[in-house]
Amino acid sequence: MNSKQKILVFLHLFLVISQITAAVFSVLQRGWWAFQFYTLDSNIFSAITSILLIWSLLTKNLISQKIHNLRFYSTCCVAVTFIVVVAILIPMFGIDSFYEALFYETNFWHHTCCPLLNIFSFIFLEKEKKIQNKQILWAVVPTFIYALVAIVLNLLHIMDGPYPFLQIYKQGFLLSGIWLLVIMTLVYFIAFCLKKLNDITNS
Repeated sequence: MNSKQKILVFLHLFLVISQITAAVFSVLQRGWWAFQFYTLDSNIFSAITSILLIWSLLTKNLISQKIHNLRFYSTCCVAVTFIVVVAILIPMFGIDSFYEALFYETNFWHHTCCPLLNIFSFIFLEKEKKIQNKQILWAVVPTFIYALVAIVLNLLHIMDGPYPFLQIYKQGFLLSGIWLLVIMTLVYFIAFCLKKLNDITNS
């Protein structure tokens, strides 16, 4: 392995340990209901793709196209986590929620540190392959599935939120549909930007 690949292995080993440890603490605090949060699910997805990246580098000395695509999807998901917290949830709950949302306990790892490190890694270090344009739509799929399942569970009163814009029984179908459209557009835009930035550093 070259020096860049070694940095990747150590960085993603750190990410896996951080994300899984924070996930364990989240489950201990909230029970299995912790998995209703997109934050936890996206970070676990990210940790899985980091494990695949490490395995690929250690065994094949390269990152395969399939693993690179999966890294793209998961990086989009954790980027969504960070941006939704900063651009939607903090303004929604007030500026006083800034510290708790970004730096308190497991939020520091799942909302801030790990998403930003994943974005940095994907843009600047994971440059062995290029992402095709059609993968941008695939990057939206995990978030769409989460939103669809969450809305149905809210509609059936099995789950409450956990985010205000998913509470379809409180805000109605129209507003929920608008929120879903806004979030999906945001995810697509994030995926588009990540691909373009990866292309620029890959050229």
